[in-house]
Amino acid sequence: MRFFLFITISLVARNVNSQTILPSFLAVHNQKSVDWTPSNVTSSGWVDASDSESYTASGTTLTGVTDKSGVSSLEVNGTPTIISGGLNGLTVFDFSGTSENIMNNISGGYVPHTDGSGNHWAIGIFLADNVDNKRDSFWSFETNSSPVRDYSVSSSTSSNSWPGELDLDGLANNRISSSIGNSKDWSASASIDNWHIVVAIFNKTGNRVQVRLNGDYVVNVSDYDNSIQTNQQLRLMRNRGSVHLDGRLAEFISVKDIPGTGGTDISDVEKAEGYLAHKWGLTGNLPVSHPYKSSAPTN
Repeated sequence: MRFFLFITISLVARNVNSQTILPSFLAVHNQKSVDWTPSNVTSSGWVDASDSESYTASGTTLTGVTDKSGVSSLEVNGTPTIISGGLNGLTVFDFSGTSENIMNNISGGYVPHTDGSGNHWAIGIFLADNVDNKRDSFWSFETNSSPVRDYSVSSSTSSNSWPGELDLDGLANNRISSSIGNSKDWSASASIDNWHIVVAIFNKTGNRVQVRLNGDYVVNVSDYDNSIQTNQQLRLMRNRGSVHLDGRLAEFISVKDIPGTGGTDISDVEKAEGYLAHKWGLTGNLPVSHPYKSSAPTN
């Protein structure tokens, strides 16, 4: 009787292991990881020069751009050009510095670019060809709300170099950051005629205002006092006034959310840096310590 029970139990166990447990185990361990993309964050703007289905052209002149986030409409001003194979074999956009930009559509351009609590970050790949105004900017956000709390990522010099500066508000009180005030110089420069990965972070949850250049902090302030306005107008290659940058743009993403899992975590920013670096052939820009220096981020 014991022998019969042993054989029965053994056969049942083998049947369970082979038909139930083993397939489940294989299913879990054979799942392929999926590459991280900007679709994995709550974006409020996404311009991708490498995606020919997201823009229109007349010859090599850029005539229209679609916001790949689907949040807002964009307009192209002036006659920026399309450069095939401009970076890592991919297409980029070129701007002459004379009234050429991409921005949220004037008729309804002030759209939510924060989560409503002041959390916002934006990242892009840019090249400055020529700098002749200290307000030359890779990008800016301009608000029509009061008090005027917005920002721009600017050169800080007119001498054809890019020491870098984060420009904030000009308010007398209740400022974005009391320690920064009007502006904050970068701790390292971006070289002219070279591509760079640039990030601006407004992390209200973690009380941080930060800028990163190629994966390293160049601004890192623990003083985010008053939130930037929710409704903003995105301006690429243009400051909050009428100053335009002579340079190139590969890809740009604006996010209306915290930069990571909470607090001071910036894991989503690091994933975005890794995504852009591997896609556009700029892994050499990232520091050795960057979590996505060697491999692109996945989900």
